[in-house]
Amino acid sequence: MNDFIHQQGPAFLAHLLRRLADELVQGAKDWYPSVGVDAPPRTISTLLALDEHGPLGVTELAGVLRQSHSLVIVWIRELTRLSLVRSKSDPADGRRTVIVLTPKGRKELVNIRAALTTMAGASAELLGPDSEAALAVLWAIERSLREKPFIERLRQHAAERAATDYGRRR
Repeated sequence: MNDFIHQQGPAFLAHLLRRLADELVQGAKDWYPSVGVDAPPRTISTLLALDEHGPLGVTELAGVLRQSHSLVIVWIRELTRLSLVRSKSDPADGRRTVIVLTPKGRKELVNIRAALTTMAGASAELLGPDSEAALAVLWAIERSLREKPFIERLRQHAAERAATDYGRRR
């Protein structure tokens, strides 16, 4: 049977990418416990960012990860439940709360870094013989969307189509 979404073409790029992301995340979720990683796959970048940048507020963390504030809050709740991070008052500004790694979170990072080596190899294999070029295309798409969001592209194409349709009716 043919894949319905494949038949829909480029209009369903987001659906295809979501499908791929879901498969990759589920595979990681099923595999991580076998290598001693308890953190959910989608939260790994949060732990790495806190390790690299130190304590961060939610807004700062969302900016570093380029994810929505609300999504980062969900991840922090999950990591807090697992005792991998905690909230504390910012020593420089007691009114502000920052997220910090716990000792358990720091130990988790050792296993995460080892797992990421395997993850990189499996991902490169999946991307094919020219994995660097394939990954470069994905990063170019992401960069292009930051420069000109998809909503602007949709509006532009809709206006162009409307102008073309108007010209045909005349």
